[in-house]
Amino acid sequence: MIVYRMHAASRGVFDTTGAFLYAGRWHSQGTRVVYAAEHASLAALETLIHAGGRKIPPRVITQIYLPDDLAIENSNWMDLPDSRAFGDAWARQKRGAILRVPSIAVNGMESNLLLNPAHPAFSSIQAEPPQGFVFNSRFFAAL
Repeated sequence: MIVYRMHAASRGVFDTTGAFLYAGRWHSQGTRVVYAAEHASLAALETLIHAGGRKIPPRVITQIYLPDDLAIENSNWMDLPDSRAFGDAWARQKRGAILRVPSIAVNGMESNLLLNPAHPAFSSIQAEPPQGFVFNSRFFAAL
């Protein structure tokens, strides 16, 4: 399976610094996870949402290869703080290398994936070199 991660060019695709410093929907501050999206367009949309209307500096997008034999745990939608507690427990217990969660950005019709770098099977996950990505300026045009 191929998934996508949008990130700053100065950070590696599997860098967990942002997740460690800031809480997300599926993890608390201090938990090291990597977020990815099942489609490149969803990775872009998630980045736009988190920018809060601010112009986004150039980014890169990286294709990540999840081996077909690697188990993927699935989670149903949860509201905060339940989703954070669930993701934290999943990461801490090393229940799997991949957790599929619904994306609120598209009303749960597509998924994001959390990757757990502490899981022993994480080393089987590979990535292509990042590709440059610049958001179209119309995303930031005044209405």
